[in-house]
Amino acid sequence: MVYRLGVEDIEPNHWVAWAFDLPGCYSAARNQEDAIANAPLRIAQYLEWLSNHNYRAARAVEAIDVEVGESFRSFISEGDYIVNAFFEDDRRTLGSDEVSHALWLLECTRTDLLQVIQPLSPERLDRPIRGEVQGSIHGILKHVVWAEWWYFDRLGLAFNEEQMPEGIMSMLEKSRTHTHRQLPELVNHTNIMTRIGEQWSARKIVRRTLWHERAHTKQIIRYLKQ
Repeated sequence: MVYRLGVEDIEPNHWVAWAFDLPGCYSAARNQEDAIANAPLRIAQYLEWLSNHNYRAARAVEAIDVEVGESFRSFISEGDYIVNAFFEDDRRTLGSDEVSHALWLLECTRTDLLQVIQPLSPERLDRPIRGEVQGSIHGILKHVVWAEWWYFDRLGLAFNEEQMPEGIMSMLEKSRTHTHRQLPELVNHTNIMTRIGEQWSARKIVRRTLWHERAHTKQIIRYLKQ
């Protein structure tokens, strides 16, 4: 099967190839060529991940091919903000089945994250990590929470910042509860908004939210193995 990819340099030396037809599936590398070359393997691993979460329609992993349908180069907007991709695919409205599937996928990504962090002591969560921009696992988790909040804020759909509770587990629950409430409202949502030079849509919010939690869960696992 051939899977369509959208490729972008989401950060300096950080390229992502998004599999448009597999929400939350991506291939990341330091350059565009490797992100594309690694995509079939990442798709196979994603399909295995779905199977491990008992997804009934996960396909076999043989004969995976990819083609790049869209490519985007980031640029700097006001305040040194890095403008990331808005693909033509992001213009497509979300159907009710797609939203239901996205909510199920978010349950899977959250289950994975909680399985990793729940056994950790407060000391381990706060232990400094050399070279980590968020400082610690605790800092990474706060980053995951606020990024999810921020994605919805791009469409003017975030809750008031002052309503964010204290304590990382409460923060994770608050942001995800909000996501579960808002996503069904985005079925057939056609609005595209521009913030700091970057365009946002309902489909882009789903794409970024699923990627972000999966990527940082993998990052935390890597740190715990060091």
